[in-house]
Amino acid sequence: MLPDPSRSAQLIARCLELYDAGTTLTPAGIACELMDLPELPMHCPDHHVLVPLALLTAVHMRIDRGRGALESDLNTAAKRAGEIPGGLCGNYGCCGAAIGAGVFASVLQKTTPTSKSGWSAANAMTARCLTAVASVEGPRCCKRVVCLSANAAAEAAPELLGLDLGGSQDVVCHYFSHNRECRGASCPFFPENSSGQAQ
Repeated sequence: MLPDPSRSAQLIARCLELYDAGTTLTPAGIACELMDLPELPMHCPDHHVLVPLALLTAVHMRIDRGRGALESDLNTAAKRAGEIPGGLCGNYGCCGAAIGAGVFASVLQKTTPTSKSGWSAANAMTARCLTAVASVEGPRCCKRVVCLSANAAAEAAPELLGLDLGGSQDVVCHYFSHNRECRGASCPFFPENSSGQAQ
């Protein structure tokens, strides 16, 4: 199953709303805003699109290149990430949220398969996020891997991309009651494990 283009359009619209509000949020903060959209199920491949959209919005909030440039980047990212199917995490050992972070780095740097620069950084970004995702055992949780990937990408951005995205953010999960497979206290975002900086 691939991401739903109509949901991608809703995610893009929400990113533009956040950008237009003139606030500056961390990637994890933006990701949580997007995951709060009522149209987004607990688990679905639309989370693979959500990650690059959140990261690109965070960049444009800090380095304002204009709304048109943000919208163009978001559409490019949604098109690329829209080809990442669900179930990769367990079936192929490569979480789609982490791949989404690689999409972010590729779009930001205008990287292609034949690029001489940026190619390494995009792959390294995916690797950093996969390492973060792998730090917590399964079963799947799309919300958890989004937060892990958003934070890992924010931490890697200064080194890999020369960007300060505000670093990682402590996230307090409020989705757990909708997840039959929730790991509870074994998840770093379960309420009793977090200090409550973001919800």
